[in-house]
Amino acid sequence: MKLKILFLFPALALLTACNLGKGGAPSTPNENATIIAFQAAQTLTAYSLPLATSVPQTPAPQITPTLAHSLRPVESVLVRASIADTISGNTAVQGQANQAPGGDEYLFNLYERPFNAKMMDIFFPDLDIRKAELGHETTWMMVTISLYGLDTTTQTLSAIYRLELDLDLDGRGDWLFEARPPFQTEWSVEGVRVWQDTDNDVGGTTPCYADPPQIENSYDLLVFDQGYQNPDPDLAWARFRPGTPPAIQIAFKYALIERDNRFMWGVWADRGVDQPQWYDYHDHFTQEEAGSPYRTSRYYPIQLIAEVDNTCRWTYGFDPTGNEPCLCASGRPTPTPIPPGGIAGWVFKRSQTPLCTRSPGSGGFLGATVTVRAGACPGGEIVASAVTGMWGRYTINGLAPGDYCVYAPDVGVPLTPSSATVHVNPGSVTDDVNFGYCP
Repeated sequence: MKLKILFLFPALALLTACNLGKGGAPSTPNENATIIAFQAAQTLTAYSLPLATSVPQTPAPQITPTLAHSLRPVESVLVRASIADTISGNTAVQGQANQAPGGDEYLFNLYERPFNAKMMDIFFPDLDIRKAELGHETTWMMVTISLYGLDTTTQTLSAIYRLELDLDLDGRGDWLFEARPPFQTEWSVEGVRVWQDTDNDVGGTTPCYADPPQIENSYDLLVFDQGYQNPDPDLAWARFRPGTPPAIQIAFKYALIERDNRFMWGVWADRGVDQPQWYDYHDHFTQEEAGSPYRTSRYYPIQLIAEVDNTCRWTYGFDPTGNEPCLCASGRPTPTPIPPGGIAGWVFKRSQTPLCTRSPGSGGFLGATVTVRAGACPGGEIVASAVTGMWGRYTINGLAPGDYCVYAPDVGVPLTPSSATVHVNPGSVTDDVNFGYCP
């Protein structure tokens, strides 16, 4: 390299001597050519120097292999279970503050919030779930989620749609299947993911009930990611089904859940929170943080849990007993009303016996107040009272079955005990709870 530099110097000197006159001014009209030649020499010198150094090689771009699919879902399956959801679209008005017509219970992880946060003046039809249907055949299990309508701007479905399965009926989701836009009308694996909870911690400390703050990792294993992350590229699919109402369908191979035919299930439409690792959302946010879609609530309007709709859970493959965790209210048995009971007695002031017990000839206090407190004596809060009538008779009805403490009226010093613990049975009156003021 040094030899090359020394070789160029005489050429530069010669160019200078031939083209400069007295005082250093150019002596010929070819001065521009001389300067260009000089600059060219400098350029050659500058670009000659790095030739001896190594040039880093740009790594070849990674080429994602093209997926080869061998099996696509069937067109339809026999529907074996369905869930109807609250519909906000029937009452929603664009540009005005809305509220859910029902179906939102933060404490039980139920949301009816197809609205924007805070203002709640934008209704998202593609977030409003109408119903969900689930079924299977030999190879495939398929869910169809019907929506109120399409996104008003794009005229497509633009949310994330999910199917959640609870296989062991403990109230904790075990599998989460999701489909993300853009959607195609033909079956596609694009945007389709399958999550699994490997350590059974979805739902926090108490499943189906809010107990923030969340410390669990929820759906922690990505089993399938758009044809990858799994040796089977055909494991799960999704497609958009146009029509009235529009719907999204998610299909997966039934063998993935070992052809389980007895479980709980529910669906989601989500564009606001969108965090599988934060399930259940009411364990991640407090009610104050989540807000409420009801104007009568002190937490109104919706806040951090917004643009979300989901269904309650229903049974698949068996009839509900009513005791299943997270079960839709329609599946819970209506409790049999328990008839109330009562307490009755006398407040008397004389007796023909030395034991101060009431006898047919006893007189009674008119207008004396008998008080009843909850629980065995001394009892708790006052739950009822009654004023004695003719001959000191009193009756208190409408008491739920249980123990009560009945207190004598303040009309003097009773010679009988001034209070008594009484057990009330359903549908009957416990009589002769008497208090005597005897000479």
